[in-house]
Amino acid sequence: MLDYYQLLGVKSTASVKEIKAAYKRLARRQHPDLNGLPEATQAFIQISRARDILIDPQRRAAYDAQRHAYAAKGAYAPVVNATVETYVQRARSDARIKKNLEKFLMIEREEARALRQAVFPIVAFLFAAFFVPLVRPHLWHSSGWTGRTVILVLVSIGVWHTVSKIWTAIKLHTDDDGTVATDDQMLAKRWSRRQAILYIALAAIGCGLLGTLIGMSFSDSLLSAMPMFFDPSIRLELLLYPWITVLLLDAVYSLSQRIDL
Repeated sequence: MLDYYQLLGVKSTASVKEIKAAYKRLARRQHPDLNGLPEATQAFIQISRARDILIDPQRRAAYDAQRHAYAAKGAYAPVVNATVETYVQRARSDARIKKNLEKFLMIEREEARALRQAVFPIVAFLFAAFFVPLVRPHLWHSSGWTGRTVILVLVSIGVWHTVSKIWTAIKLHTDDDGTVATDDQMLAKRWSRRQAILYIALAAIGCGLLGTLIGMSFSDSLLSAMPMFFDPSIRLELLLYPWITVLLLDAVYSLSQRIDL
């Protein structure tokens, strides 16, 4: 009889949440579509069946009872005992395993898509943090009330757009405590959410300071090249423009992805 708890690497007192987390961690390594090893299919079927049984209170209770009986007899074997489940239960289990497999792949695709969608806004935000203090446009002072209203609306949309995309990626790909609960030595320690936010903020500040220093060094050249756009002074309104820049860059990027440019 196969010990499902040992297979998933959890204690016999593990909660449903711990069992699901262990299954997801192992599924990433042993999924046939993500692992080229010939034994990956059988391994994935076994961990899927283990998860399927252990998250169901009734089936887990029945399994625990038989597990204790086998343990008392010292009859553990490295293969699944076919008498644990009836044929009807096995058919239902296989159907749930297939459903779990499809759900796992869907979650993996959604996480990968969310990460790709967040990478570009982060890069665009860092670029905007560098470019705006470098060029220092004076759109606010040169615009009337209509223009200023448009600027404020674009800033509001840009803030919401950028923060939501970055926060989605941070939630998916960071941990609250900064570590991953796994025995796999190949998986490295991940950042916590606070660390990720701090690093992005520090990177934005660094890009802004670099852009300011370069802008000050080439102030005369930029003023002569763009007299209608460049302003040598540094003003608070410059804090508005990075969000608009990110919004415009991300819109162009999304459009290019749709038309396959």
